[in-house]
Amino acid sequence: MPQKVINWKKLKKINLEKKICLLGIGNFDRSDDYVGGAVLDELQNYSFPKNIVILNSGPVPEAFTGVIKKERPDYLIIIDAANMGESPGTIRVFTEKDIDDAFMITPHKTSMKMYLKYLRHFLKHLKAFFIGIEPQSLSYLEEMTPKVKESVTFLSKLLADFLRKNVDESE
Repeated sequence: MPQKVINWKKLKKINLEKKICLLGIGNFDRSDDYVGGAVLDELQNYSFPKNIVILNSGPVPEAFTGVIKKERPDYLIIIDAANMGESPGTIRVFTEKDIDDAFMITPHKTSMKMYLKYLRHFLKHLKAFFIGIEPQSLSYLEEMTPKVKESVTFLSKLLADFLRKNVDESE
């Protein structure tokens, strides 16, 4: 199981009293690509304050812009598989300043930078964070690999504790 999340401290900039939307991205049919959705699936087992909104977009985050605009979050946390050149299961937090579209491996029609630019046209105050998990396999019709599944469980618990105001002191 992962011992830490790289750059976890970046999430500590979030004011937990504000509206926070978590958006999980991933294709259920592509092994480790589903990490974003899998994290949110596990978060459904927890209760959260009313200011926390959980959205599983599957492989089409573009289809959820209307929901995000309606929710009007102050913070958007996007969880997705990311090719970071790390060992499988590595978890890393990115801000908008340090996200590179090349990291995101999802087959979305719109880059994450363009996605945020569009949302910010309507939500000027929106601040975004990305949480990437390094995949081991993106094979079709295979189950999630054990290392990545461990990271999904670890991250789900960490986020649940954090968002429920029990801040974990990982890296």
